[in-house]
Amino acid sequence: EEGGGEWNEKDPLLESQPSAGPYPELHPGGFSAPVTALLATLMALLVLTTVLGNALVILAFVVDRSLRTQGNFFFLNLAIADLLVGVFCIPLYIPYVLTGEWKFGKGLCKLWLVVDYLVCTASVFNIVLISFDRFNSVTRAVTYRAQKGMTRNAIFKMVIVWLAAFLLYGPAIICWEVLCAHPNGPQSLRTIVLVIS
Repeated sequence: EEGGGEWNEKDPLLESQPSAGPYPELHPGGFSAPVTALLATLMALLVLTTVLGNALVILAFVVDRSLRTQGNFFFLNLAIADLLVGVFCIPLYIPYVLTGEWKFGKGLCKLWLVVDYLVCTASVFNIVLISFDRFNSVTRAVTYRAQKGMTRNAIFKMVIVWLAAFLLYGPAIICWEVLCAHPNGPQSLRTIVLVIS
């Protein structure tokens, strides 16, 4: 709802399923209390593993200068994208999964959508970039080794990955309400999720 207060937009798919109405033992998201606790624990462990694993990769890159080769810069870029997934995207999505409601307001919803699609797309692009780099290291071994310490080109490719990932979804999410002339914010944001998915 607009005009103040908290914005709780329910998922239309969850609304069609049994929820805590005729079934008082179920939570609003459609899960029983033990299942909700189990899912919350597992997702918290997933967040912890994602954050710690990728943080260690970034730390190793910062501490050990010998790792700062052209190919390893792409692994750094992948670790940064995955770290953002664990730090920002998954934690905000957990309450939505468990309750079936978005409790953080319209502005944060749009920011979450932009960041979520940005980092996930950047992660995919980074994997493609790493594969292409490995391909060059095999097919053009001599040239590749000669350019191994040249990081300027690698940094340029890293920037291109983030820029391309943002341009793929970011403008559509940010300008969706204006472009489609939808005055109803929550409805338009729900449409974004359905269309992009």
